[in-house]
Amino acid sequence: MTYIQEQYYSIITLLGLSGTLVVVFWLIQRFFTPNRIRKGRTNSVQDLSAFVAYECGEVPVGEAQTRFNFQYYVFALVFVVFDVITALLFPWALVVVTDLGAAGMLAALSFLSVFLIGFGYWWKRDALKWM
Repeated sequence: MTYIQEQYYSIITLLGLSGTLVVVFWLIQRFFTPNRIRKGRTNSVQDLSAFVAYECGEVPVGEAQTRFNFQYYVFALVFVVFDVITALLFPWALVVVTDLGAAGMLAALSFLSVFLIGFGYWWKRDALKWM
């Protein structure tokens, strides 16, 4: 058996196992769901609220769709940008110290300056103030 055949066997095994798990979970769901829910014989939200997985058996409170403040998304976006910058600059700094020299340092500083210009723009527009 060659290396490529071993790789295909592992992929086929993984696909078979995942398909089996899907069927097993579906059968478990079909077995434990009450007949009145499965056949659509419920009349109220209270009847269904005990079987809603998201609420974990609690009676739902309020509307399902609410509006979030836009600043939550801004903070999430700023976090992702800082995370990506850190993920890029840390290995870059390790390589600059050993291999790239002054040209690599200049490229890293120009990359960081573009980031700081964008951050200054957000700061000046007061987009980072909380509420």
